[in-house]
Amino acid sequence: TDLWGGKLSYIGFTNFDWGSDLGDDPNRTSNSIASSHILALNYDHWHYSVVARYFHNGGQWQNGAKLNWGDGDFSAKSTGWGGYLVVGYNF
Repeated sequence: TDLWGGKLSYIGFTNFDWGSDLGDDPNRTSNSIASSHILALNYDHWHYSVVARYFHNGGQWQNGAKLNWGDGDFSAKSTGWGGYLVVGYNF
């Protein structure tokens, strides 16, 4: 679609991971989902994107698992939404 002199497009994809041996560890899972949804506005050189990403057991970490990597205990938050903006230049 044409918008503000550029091309607007949507990109979406979902990754499913299942059956992993990581689930043998009590802090990990055998299954996870990551789903990305991107609106991109492209020009000849510049491009801009808004990204929303949903994770369920992201990184195959059990949501709420108690972890400690040397700096004290914390709880994993591996399920939920994240987002970011992208600005790039094409040579």
